[in-house]
Amino acid sequence: MRRFELTVLGCGAAAPTPYFLTTSQFVNIHDHLILIDCGEGCQLTLRKKRLKFQRIKFILISHMHADHVLGLPGLLASMNLLGRKTAIEVYGPGELESFVRMVWHKTGTHIEFEVNFNIVDSEKPSELIRTDSYVITSFPTKHRIETTGFRIEELPGAWNLKPYAKKKFALTFHEIIQLKKGEKVSREDGVEVDPKNWCNAPKPSRSYVFAADTAFTPKVVDASKGATLLYHEATFMLSEKDIAKKTMHSTASDAGKVAKEAGVSKLMIGHFSNRYKDLSSLLEEAQGVFENTCLAVEGDLISIE
Repeated sequence: MRRFELTVLGCGAAAPTPYFLTTSQFVNIHDHLILIDCGEGCQLTLRKKRLKFQRIKFILISHMHADHVLGLPGLLASMNLLGRKTAIEVYGPGELESFVRMVWHKTGTHIEFEVNFNIVDSEKPSELIRTDSYVITSFPTKHRIETTGFRIEELPGAWNLKPYAKKKFALTFHEIIQLKKGEKVSREDGVEVDPKNWCNAPKPSRSYVFAADTAFTPKVVDASKGATLLYHEATFMLSEKDIAKKTMHSTASDAGKVAKEAGVSKLMIGHFSNRYKDLSSLLEEAQGVFENTCLAVEGDLISIE
């Protein structure tokens, strides 16, 4: 099975602490490397984990709050210092480009590789990237400023012909293409070739959903339907629901509710308030609603399968 992995680079909210850095994640899908958000200190974890950040192909930024973007100008500057020549595509809010270029200008930083900024629509779901094997879409969340989440999903694989099927039915090129798409071949003489009998079905497509800063909203539930792994912020416990409501963040039980209603396979919670030194209570609260829940742990590598 082709690689589909997530590395947690930072899992805290608001500001870096001795316990965890702010939000950043590194995704490897089919050996394409993607960075989601870039909190302060992001490149420290990238270096500690020996991740090949010079090969990052896409950067996805959910919103303009400091704990999600402050690391970006510095990371791109480090890429330049280390000799990067390959262009990079950055997706995020409309203000992102001016912010990054202002920091470079004020610090006398010169970037010698191409950095392309692409504005993400925060009002409706949008397709951002499509390759031969996966697609990345964005979707709106419910936060104090315009914020988006992201879904990375494998495209369905091809069905594989079983040995001797081609020879047995003297399949034409067009018929082989039909079968590889999972479509039944029906001939005028009544012969039918069913891919369920004469092909090996592709493995199920996997998907990862990153639900950035958000209060509970059906928009995130809809965007997360059937995901293999859902990351959902869980900044507070239910005992702090009034603060969560005021700041438009989620409680751990909110995250569990999203996972349950969306029918995901696994939930990971993160974006923890620095008031919590022991995260076990957050985990227990989420598991009380959705049992298959884990904590985002800085430096952890998670296989999405």
